[in-house]
Amino acid sequence: MEQNSGVTYHQAQIAQARLWIGEDGYWHQEKVKIQGPQPDFGMELSETATTGKDTQKVVEEVDFPPSSEVAAATVKKFESGATREDLGVSDSVSQHTLRDKTNLKEEKWYGTEQEERDSYVSEILYVHSKVMIIDDRRVIMGSANINDRSQKGDGDSEIALVVEDLDQIESRMNGQKFMASRFAATLRRKLFREHLGLIPPQNCDRGKPKVTSFMRPAPIPNESEIGTREDDAVMDPLSDQFQDLWISTALKNRKIHSELFKTVPTNVVHSWAEYKNYFPKEVKTGHLATDLDLDTIKAKLSQIHGHLVEAPLEFLIQQPELVEGADWQGLNPT
Repeated sequence: MEQNSGVTYHQAQIAQARLWIGEDGYWHQEKVKIQGPQPDFGMELSETATTGKDTQKVVEEVDFPPSSEVAAATVKKFESGATREDLGVSDSVSQHTLRDKTNLKEEKWYGTEQEERDSYVSEILYVHSKVMIIDDRRVIMGSANINDRSQKGDGDSEIALVVEDLDQIESRMNGQKFMASRFAATLRRKLFREHLGLIPPQNCDRGKPKVTSFMRPAPIPNESEIGTREDDAVMDPLSDQFQDLWISTALKNRKIHSELFKTVPTNVVHSWAEYKNYFPKEVKTGHLATDLDLDTIKAKLSQIHGHLVEAPLEFLIQQPELVEGADWQGLNPT
């Protein structure tokens, strides 16, 4: 598309952002700088933090369209470079990790098999928690993190709220009968079910999406999911049954991701030397790194449930500057 249209992907991307801002939106930059992916980013970050020497980065500079008209023309020109329409092709297949009615093998693809292989990408989710649920009875949620910058009082402007719900429901904790607060318990269960792939996907339909009770504002109550098989599976977070489900799901998901994508961090890489040899240099970060045929790849991907993976606590454990208290210049929490 870039060759046919004369418009780069990043130019089209910035033009689309300009359309989203609209004529009434404000943007102060005439140019946007986009940093390219770095295969050895973690290793370079470690060197920067411990030596103070910055590494060379690949940066592309893109003009920001001065108006919506110019932006629309740029997007249209980029789209004109397509050799075919892909309206039947999903933007993402991540919905199949949830309780979707369809499966991965039903997904349409109009290109070559190699193009389809190149389109499978796995990315690390940056966990940036903004909620704490205590004993299924209290909830703390907001923008404030547990660090000096958020908590010292004269740093960032933060907001947080504490929810204590008087509406109690009968639940279980550590195998015993337990009275939980409805808001805290149902929120925690919903989040756990999402992590485990036990909720239906919430797709952004272009047509007329089905409006559920969860989309409606107060005082309209949410439909109760208490008593469903999926909700019962996560009711008691301390039970042996839940722990088995949680750990087995995390281990299986991690194993499949590691086999197909050579994901990092990983417990099999203990130093930067091993890191260099672990990931094939001819494969882009996050893309498939296996010689398995496409049908086998799809079959394995179909076994992933939710987004839960095992934490690789042994990653780079033999790298001295990461485990012996180095001064992380510019990266220490403030």
